[in-house]
Amino acid sequence: MNRLGDMGKSEDYRRVGRRRLMLAVAATLTLASCGWRPLYERPGPALTSGGVGTELAAISIDPVVPQSDLDPIGGSTQALYDSRSAQLLQNYLKEALNPYGAPSSAAYHLAIDLEQTTRAAVSLGDGSVTREDLIMTATYQLHDVKGQTVLKDKANIVTSYDVLREPYNDLASRRDAQQRAAQQLAQAIQTRLAAYLRK
Repeated sequence: MNRLGDMGKSEDYRRVGRRRLMLAVAATLTLASCGWRPLYERPGPALTSGGVGTELAAISIDPVVPQSDLDPIGGSTQALYDSRSAQLLQNYLKEALNPYGAPSSAAYHLAIDLEQTTRAAVSLGDGSVTREDLIMTATYQLHDVKGQTVLKDKANIVTSYDVLREPYNDLASRRDAQQRAAQQLAQAIQTRLAAYLRK
């Protein structure tokens, strides 16, 4: 009697499994028939295949402009910090959009203004800060070959790091947060551009 009950349960599980499989196949066929394609589809044998990656590779990236200009006379450390963030973002965007080098004939130009600030995230009762947030904001514009702006948007990333009151460790943790923020910012910009180009 117990075996019969177990057999009935396993038959029910098989039916549920078959229904799920049929629903998955029906959903796939429905999506394929309406023209839906994955955003980052795999490239095929043709040179022009590869989904939106081919279109992203046709974007030329202008030098990222930091919020503060590098002043060799004034010697501002903030300007050096901002220019490092701009260079990191530039490099991550090149890896994301132009992994095989800059396009020979660009279909678009990407212009980016970068701004970064820090704020206290955690502080002790005496007012000393033990954790800070690094806020990196990119305002970017995508221009077509005629110079017209086809997309204007803003991306914002917040990363945190500990403040230990030890100069070397604080510098290392701040640079790590800066690198993470630039990488995440590049990914956010890539995703937004891909969504725009795919529509």
